[in-house]
Amino acid sequence: MSYYSDQAAQFQQMAQAIQDRLTNANPSPDNDTYNTLCQQRDGLLNQATAMITADIQGTLNQLKLDQGSLTQCTTDLKHALAVSTTWTQIINIAGAGLSLVTACASGNPGAALTALVAAEKAVVAVLPKKPAAAAALKAVPAKSAAVPGLIPAMAAQATPPKPKN
Repeated sequence: MSYYSDQAAQFQQMAQAIQDRLTNANPSPDNDTYNTLCQQRDGLLNQATAMITADIQGTLNQLKLDQGSLTQCTTDLKHALAVSTTWTQIINIAGAGLSLVTACASGNPGAALTALVAAEKAVVAVLPKKPAAAAALKAVPAKSAAVPGLIPAMAAQATPPKPKN
C-alpha cells in the first residue's frame, strides 16, 4: 500500500468512527446534525476512494506535501474525532477531514495546504491546548501554511483530553 492510499484508509476509518458514534449515540443527535454527519461520512468515503484512485494514477505525487505534516494532521483529526464531546465538535472535525481529503484527492497543492492548516486549527479547537500553542497558532500568518510541519508541530504541543464517560 502506498503512502497516499494509507492516508486514504485513515479517512475511511474516520468515516467508520462517525458511523459508530451515530449508531451508539445516546441521546441521538437531532435530524439536521444526523443528516450532516451522514453526508460528511459519505463524503469521506467517496473522497478516500478518489484519493486511492488518484494515487494509483500517480497524480498525487505532484502535491509535494510534507508527508510528515499530512500524517500528523490525519492522526490529529482521528484523535480529535474520537475525543470530541459535542455534536458540533464532531461536525467541525469531520468537515475539516472531508475538506482535507477532498483537497488531496484533487491533486491541487494550494488547496491541500489550505485544508491542512484549516484541519489543524479545527483540531486545536477541540483538544485542550497549552497557552503557548494557542498563542503561537494565533500568531501564525496566513502565508505560513507553506512552512511544512509548523501547524502540526503546534497542535502536537496540545495535551489530549480525557474522554468523558
